Amino acid sequence: MKVLILVTSVPYAKDYTTIRNLTKALTEKGHEVVLFLSGNGVYYLLRPDAEELHLFGAKVMFCAHSANQRGVKEIPNWAESSSTYSMSQMMKDFDKVLAFN
Repeated sequence: MKVLILVTSVPYAKDYTTIRNLTKALTEKGHEVVLFLSGNGVYYLLRPDAEELHLFGAKVMFCAHSANQRGVKEIPNWAESSSTYSMSQMMKDFDKVLAFN
């Protein structure tokens, strides 16, 4: 199963633990997981332990416009720059879409 997790909440909210545990469980079961960070979700790029999401096997993408608006300049090598438009175009390719706001 292909799962898209759209994250627009800040990384220090209670959602982080839920997103972390969900990503880990899904990837351990062999599901393809893509996390898309947009809005305040781009602050995940600044959280040092957020790399674990990638290390679990999830692909991490982010909205470059959101990052620019919020002054997030140092982009970790485990995250791929994209756009909200691109994310909207690829939504049809996923079996499930979950949103954390």
